[in-house]
Amino acid sequence: MKLFLLLLNVVFLILPVCAKEAPSIDYWDNIKRTVAETGFNGTIIVGRGEQIFLQKSVGYADTAKTIPLTGSHLFSPGSVGKEFTTVSIMQLAAKNKLKYQDNITKYVDGLPAWANNITIQHILTHTSGLPDVQWKRGINTADAIQQIQQGTLAFEPGTGYKYTNFNVVVRALIVESITGQRYAKYVADTIFNVADMTGAFHQTKDDETYRRGVVSGDYPTNITGLTIYVTPLDLFKFENALWNGSLLSTDQLKQALPGDSLSGQTNRAYFDFGKFLVDDNGSLVSWEHDGSNPSHHTIKYHDFISGNIFILMSSDGNKSTLYKLLNELKVSTSEEIKTANLKANKSMQPTAETSAD
Repeated sequence: MKLFLLLLNVVFLILPVCAKEAPSIDYWDNIKRTVAETGFNGTIIVGRGEQIFLQKSVGYADTAKTIPLTGSHLFSPGSVGKEFTTVSIMQLAAKNKLKYQDNITKYVDGLPAWANNITIQHILTHTSGLPDVQWKRGINTADAIQQIQQGTLAFEPGTGYKYTNFNVVVRALIVESITGQRYAKYVADTIFNVADMTGAFHQTKDDETYRRGVVSGDYPTNITGLTIYVTPLDLFKFENALWNGSLLSTDQLKQALPGDSLSGQTNRAYFDFGKFLVDDNGSLVSWEHDGSNPSHHTIKYHDFISGNIFILMSSDGNKSTLYKLLNELKVSTSEEIKTANLKANKSMQPTAETSAD
């Protein structure tokens, strides 16, 4: 663990050659054929730090195809949105408002007796044993709480892995209990506003005025901690804020990555941040998270070698298209790094001096 964190520190101290330079390639030119062939309907952003190299919206925001899709339209980030409650809990832990070993019943009333064995760490890592949500159109927070109260555990907390949205709901309820605020306000004040996510909002009631600008194709819900909408640019800003220290310390993030032993998945992050990849030396290479709801699909990918952040959000119901586009963008990034390194190596080579006869 200590070795992993030490090596993880190293990668943040070594800036890539191209980190603050404009890209030497045209990202859009390298993916536009796939966009056309797959019927992609969504928005793609590629950037590094505050620089945006590509921001392109393709298709329509409505099923009737009368409203052209723009960068200001909102999508459901699906499981990527689980990061918001994860960050919220981690923020409160940093302020000593809670401990990961605390039992959830310390903060949430009215839960069954079996909840006495569930800790905050369990709900951050999907090892709580909480059951699956029984979905219905317009399901709200009260419905979700009732399902939890009437449900049974899939396994004893800490002995298995089950990816369930109830973990996210309980995180939001804990935040509300500690802060005395509705989670919608807390996330707006401490994440959306801090990261300058000007389009993001948390829907808490069934009101069409909330949904203006939301792309069609999502499943209608009104659940605390879950029903969140963002623009692709909002998600790009969120990723930047995660790693520039605006929301959490980088030490907190690094400590949230290793430790998974129950999911059966390769490279899954311990806390709810998707998955990560390290090189042979243990240095962080990338992390990524995807999500769906149900025709809305999202991929958030951060390449720590180049510094590039890729945000892909769509409403065409085809997540495989996003991965195909991401892979092509990653190839483009590799070409950019090679070009930048060649230029750097060439500039470092000594030049022959000539003298006049």
